[in-house]
Amino acid sequence: MRALAQAPKPALYLGFSGLIPFLSAPLFMAATQSFYPEVAYTQMVYGASIVSFLGGARWGFAIPAGSPAKPDWMNLGNSVVPSLLAWLALLCRDNVTEGTLVVIMGLGLSLHYDLTLLPGYPAWFRAMRTVLTLVATFSLVATLILKKVCVERKLKEVEK
Repeated sequence: MRALAQAPKPALYLGFSGLIPFLSAPLFMAATQSFYPEVAYTQMVYGASIVSFLGGARWGFAIPAGSPAKPDWMNLGNSVVPSLLAWLALLCRDNVTEGTLVVIMGLGLSLHYDLTLLPGYPAWFRAMRTVLTLVATFSLVATLILKKVCVERKLKEVEK
């Protein structure tokens, strides 16, 4: 984790600000002691978009000439899997628990790929990815726990 100190400031600030949508959902629900399916769904959709982004970032890492990750079947194939998992999560729109579990799997699988299968990522990036993935995952789990322990409510609709 000491490697985080070596991270470029834009990567650090933008990466950690990307946790706001993950953290705000369970914090809002915990503060109101209510489970809001709409809020959980938006958190899951945001998570799916991040999972898809991680696959695209991997593809982008393997494409440039001179990259330690070659644009072979293994690297490019593994970079498509997160996007497919994100798509699968979005198909679970009527079951936020299933969709959220798919997003959690996508985050974990992406982290596994980044830490073990792709050479050449700087130490600061691997450290940052680990922290971001753990916080995102725990926030999704917190939302699922709140679903079990809080009263479900609907957000009030805006009157037209």
